[in-house]
Amino acid sequence: MAQHFLHAKESRNFARTISNLTNDEAEKLLAFARWGSPDKQGCPECASFREHHRRVKRRRWRCADCTHEFSVTSGTPLHGHKLTFIEMVRLIAVFENGAKGKAALEASRITGHTPKTTQVFFGKIREWMIHAMDLNPLHGIVHIDGGYFGGKPRKPNRRTKMPKDALKVRFGKKPAKDPSKPWIEAGMTQQNWRKRANKRVVISLCESAGHGLGSKRAMAFVCAAENEAEVVRLVKRFVQPGSIVMSDESSAYSTLNAFVDHYAVSHAHEFSTPEGVSDNMCETLFSRFRRAEYGVYHGYRPKYLQDYACEFVWRENHRRCAQKERYQLLLKELMTSRKSVWWRGYWQGRHRTHELGLDYFWRRLVASPT
Repeated sequence: MAQHFLHAKESRNFARTISNLTNDEAEKLLAFARWGSPDKQGCPECASFREHHRRVKRRRWRCADCTHEFSVTSGTPLHGHKLTFIEMVRLIAVFENGAKGKAALEASRITGHTPKTTQVFFGKIREWMIHAMDLNPLHGIVHIDGGYFGGKPRKPNRRTKMPKDALKVRFGKKPAKDPSKPWIEAGMTQQNWRKRANKRVVISLCESAGHGLGSKRAMAFVCAAENEAEVVRLVKRFVQPGSIVMSDESSAYSTLNAFVDHYAVSHAHEFSTPEGVSDNMCETLFSRFRRAEYGVYHGYRPKYLQDYACEFVWRENHRRCAQKERYQLLLKELMTSRKSVWWRGYWQGRHRTHELGLDYFWRRLVASPT
């Protein structure tokens, strides 16, 4: 049997380097990731790229052209930090190493920082991942499926007999006789009935890398519902014409044959047909996403569900990269991104006020169609 890729030496080939870095070496690592040069810097004010005047004690540079002072993190998501460079490098490593995510509380115990610090730091990384998700259309064999997250019910204190039409009331197919207490006829507690408002559907699309290789590239969106309108909207925009789309037997995918080559597997009978029709790549993504919900984060909230979805899309797309390659890619993209908007000043009350989902990405595509 082949060795699992997490057991291979490539999965840990950068860990000792990170643990042995000094603060000066960590700053050089960040600078090279941002500017790609060991001795030249780019001024964020006038864009002058050259060797600027170094202010050693302040760990900053003064621009040789406009005299603006800047550090290696100026204008990046890590702008305005209070951490040392080695602390930032190690926090990024802790975040990157979690195959199923990394809880802020656990990271704070590993690195010695407060949970507030790690929460905001990880939030800034996820914010970058939202902007970095590749929205170019998928092609070849594409799997599509929906998964429901959030609104996780608690087990009741005592067992009760399930009412006759409980499931119909629970899923809105039959109105409750007593609208003031619908949870009784739904066979639920009042607390679990109210939690249903936090449930959201995430629809994922995964492009196949070939037989037995899993997904090559994935994307996931929080949608209003898993229905025909949302599915058609997704497939028309994010799947190239001529591709083969595979899904389960849900009626939401029943009209895809009108504009793509569509095949469905009946999950009531089998996971995959003898011909190889399945949506297992989406199920693989959702399995990691759900294990993180139950075992790492202990729940998702609607406001930040898209943030976590983009995190697991990134982890899925880079799951087989060597640790050094994955870390350097994350560091380079993070250091060349813009300032954080949603997490800068979080603990001073500047919070994002709205949920993100498919409509957010739709507006982004309209704003920059290229």
